[in-house]
Amino acid sequence: MKKIIYIITQSELGGAQENVLDLAAGLREKYDVLVAAGPDGGGKLFKQLADNKISFQELKWLRRSAANPFADIAGLVEIFSLLLKERPDVIHLHSSKAGFLGSLAGKLAGVKVVYTVHGAVFEASFSGLARKFFLYLEKFSAPFKDKIICVSANDKKLWLKYNAAPETKLAIVYNGIDLKTAFLPKAEAKEYLASQSANFFEALRGSNEKLRIVGTVANFFPEKGLPYLIEAADVLINKKQIKNIIFAIMGEGPQRLLLKEMLEERGLADKFILLGTVANPFKYLKAFDVFTQPSTKEGLPYAILWAMAAELPIVASHVGGIPEMVKNGDNGFLIFPRDTDTLAEKILELLSNHALSQKFTFNSRQKIREFSLDKMIAATEKIYLEK
Repeated sequence: MKKIIYIITQSELGGAQENVLDLAAGLREKYDVLVAAGPDGGGKLFKQLADNKISFQELKWLRRSAANPFADIAGLVEIFSLLLKERPDVIHLHSSKAGFLGSLAGKLAGVKVVYTVHGAVFEASFSGLARKFFLYLEKFSAPFKDKIICVSANDKKLWLKYNAAPETKLAIVYNGIDLKTAFLPKAEAKEYLASQSANFFEALRGSNEKLRIVGTVANFFPEKGLPYLIEAADVLINKKQIKNIIFAIMGEGPQRLLLKEMLEERGLADKFILLGTVANPFKYLKAFDVFTQPSTKEGLPYAILWAMAAELPIVASHVGGIPEMVKNGDNGFLIFPRDTDTLAEKILELLSNHALSQKFTFNSRQKIREFSLDKMIAATEKIYLEK
């Protein structure tokens, strides 16, 4: 094997993009690597690739948006032309749109096709009809894929439950992070975030009590459940009168206006810091006292891996692969999605119980070793080399 092409649609930088960046950077010394991506996401992925000196190419017709027959046919032709030109040994597809079009083009070009599932699209926050349509597309294209990588055991179970692909095509490779990565110390991380937000700066400067920060890293999509975090904050601040607390979100996306409207309605605008897209957000996680992930759907979120490595106590939804990282009562709290009262209760418990927070962070230090970047790269390369 000599050449690998990674094909992905873009949005704001998220788990799929992180996965591609890590694999491309980790394997570029052994193989000729090219990343081909659509134009969405404001070019953030291309900037990251350029910064890491990874070759890339824009696919102007590969777009994240819902099906447009003319654009999708053009995207299929574009990918097929790229494969004929580059003649890779393997194409590794990420995201459902790239997975469908890329698998058709890959099979036509006679290339080995690997597809990573970052959470089952047919379980996402779409209408019932849309979910059935996406399931049909996954079933239709499964025969054109040589291997389908699930980032959690839960994803594999879902694919088998819906008969989306035969078990022989499915493999589990957990996302992994560089366990040697250094985080900024707490004071420096807080200082940086304060420099990015006037509201955050004023909150830190004006607090008479020790200000506690509850934070998350999440793009503003429905699956991330950020409205439920606002409702939990409403419980804590307006109902329980907990005043020495502030919430910070690193991320961006289409729900920004909705979130701002919710904050204004509840009088919480000065209690939530929407930091927007932050480069390398994991560096600043130690600014938080509690990390929360109130998602309604997940694959295996990098944000929680980074929170574990940063030694933060975690409150997260019991969805997707999260229970494979966080064991309830051992290294974090797991709650039912959309349960805002319990989310508020568990956040407050961690803010109030230092010994419990320490227990969770100690256990996360041990657990995170199972999710190393080296393990992820080695397991993926093994799949590339399979006959």
